[in-house]
Amino acid sequence: MAEINNERAVERFQAMLRKRTVSDKDGNFDREVFASYLPMLKEMYPTVFEVVESQLINEFGIVLKWKGKNSALNPVVLMSHYDVVGDEGQDWKHPAFEAEIHDGVIWARGSIDTKGLLAATLEAMEKLIAEGHTPNRDIYYCSSNCEEVAGDTMPKIVDWFVENNIKPWFVLDEGGAIMEDLPMGIKTPFAMVAVSEKGWATVKLKATAQGAAPAAKATKANSKLSAPQKIVKALAALEKSPTKSTITGQLEGMLGSFASYVDEPLRTVFKNINLVKPVLKKVLETNADTAAMIRTMITLVDIDAKSDNGKRIATEATATLRLRIAPQDSLDYIVGHIQKVVGEDIEVTTEDVSLPPRISDHNTESFKYIESTIKKVYPHVGVAPFVLNAFTDSRFFAKICPEVYRFGAFSLDNERFDSVHNANERMPVKDYLKAIDFYAEFLKNLK
Repeated sequence: MAEINNERAVERFQAMLRKRTVSDKDGNFDREVFASYLPMLKEMYPTVFEVVESQLINEFGIVLKWKGKNSALNPVVLMSHYDVVGDEGQDWKHPAFEAEIHDGVIWARGSIDTKGLLAATLEAMEKLIAEGHTPNRDIYYCSSNCEEVAGDTMPKIVDWFVENNIKPWFVLDEGGAIMEDLPMGIKTPFAMVAVSEKGWATVKLKATAQGAAPAAKATKANSKLSAPQKIVKALAALEKSPTKSTITGQLEGMLGSFASYVDEPLRTVFKNINLVKPVLKKVLETNADTAAMIRTMITLVDIDAKSDNGKRIATEATATLRLRIAPQDSLDYIVGHIQKVVGEDIEVTTEDVSLPPRISDHNTESFKYIESTIKKVYPHVGVAPFVLNAFTDSRFFAKICPEVYRFGAFSLDNERFDSVHNANERMPVKDYLKAIDFYAEFLKNLK
């Protein structure tokens, strides 16, 4: 049996983390650093790259193929991105790109999000290939260079899959994790496996004052209001009239998974959701975090009101809203809801839209396989489906594969979870090594 050299595995992980692969939506990034990433991987994992095929798509997007025994079987796609956000303006206890180890913890940008996933998977592949293992079906690993800036690499990788008529059985990307701190009095850590994610859009509200060219027909109630007053009134109305709440099948599955781990009366509620949906909705609506599970969230980003000379009341005012669109809601419904609430004399426009992917079924063989692997490696945790209140590259694969899941095999408490994109992102060495065990188990037993 090939054994993993833990010290060497950690050193390779540190080398990945020291690469400052900070992406930029305007293309102002260090091309040399990105160009050096795949050659570094080939040097560090010679056994892997003797077997896998590798290519670059969109210049820096990495696609690896580990050929299986039966090419007639649909492949499995694993994903993560190797670009990271920067550390500018953040107060780190230890340098963000030095990957120093202090008290058994690696401090580095990207340790959680998401170089740890790529490193752990490559270590698992190195071990399995050294043992002579060949998977039953093809395994693809896709790693984008611009996920953090919603770049076009992963869409082009998905286009490549379409062009080559490659249809994945299922896809596993980042997104969920083993959460150690859960609400509702749950003491047991839970592996949260996302079955979808929120979409997003920017909505602009525009109001004009009487005497200016109106954005739309003014109502009698608003005819004497200034433009800023109209915007404030519209925002207050939206605050009182949130989007509709929906208890989806995925949410029922999540709460049902929690049922055995909560005290009464929640246990009875979670076991009998169909009987108590109206009450459950009201309970979930009382907290921002739980309300996000059942509806599209609307957040105020900016208000702008300027007059001609800075002395008169502004004749035009705007508000910028950010939507986190729930998978069960359409953009037409959301915009229609906003327009109805704010009134006809407020102009409503949308931009920067990315619709949420469909919800993947959590009653599939693929989800059960992910769950069983989690249980083998982390027998003390529960497993539950959920909708991620963030965005990943996997949404592009949802266009060609109905079974797309999001889970990274790391344990996170609230403090480490909050460090993602912020100062002091870090990964305990023992958690990283445990993740290698997970991906080895996952890859070895795929049917």
